[in-house]
Amino acid sequence: MSGDIVFLYCIAVISFVFALFNCVLLVVKRNNTAKTVGTIISIKMPNPESCKFRNSKWAIVSYKVNGRTYQSQNRIQVPLEAQIGTTVTIRYDEREPGKLYSFSILRVVVSFVITAICILVVAFKLV
Repeated sequence: MSGDIVFLYCIAVISFVFALFNCVLLVVKRNNTAKTVGTIISIKMPNPESCKFRNSKWAIVSYKVNGRTYQSQNRIQVPLEAQIGTTVTIRYDEREPGKLYSFSILRVVVSFVITAICILVVAFKLV
């Protein structure tokens, strides 16, 4: 087995496990979470703000649940256009309102697509 085939199988397994983990998390946690609107109060970026390619914004959000104001314990990814003061829809844990979740069906679908592409490339000997 060539190194390329082993590499593609590894990518397929990793992306499949990632997709499966996110599916399980989505199913298990979805019934214990609720949505609300929050305001971005802090933003961090892994790369300089001038770098738009392969960059992301991670924010701490302030929001209200049952009349009480919370500040997220964890950062969530927000659009690159977002600024401090921008409002975003968030999903929080109903038992622990300070904890936010970021479920993404798109993330799951893309992971399964990557898995399928890697398997098809190996199956049809395109490498």
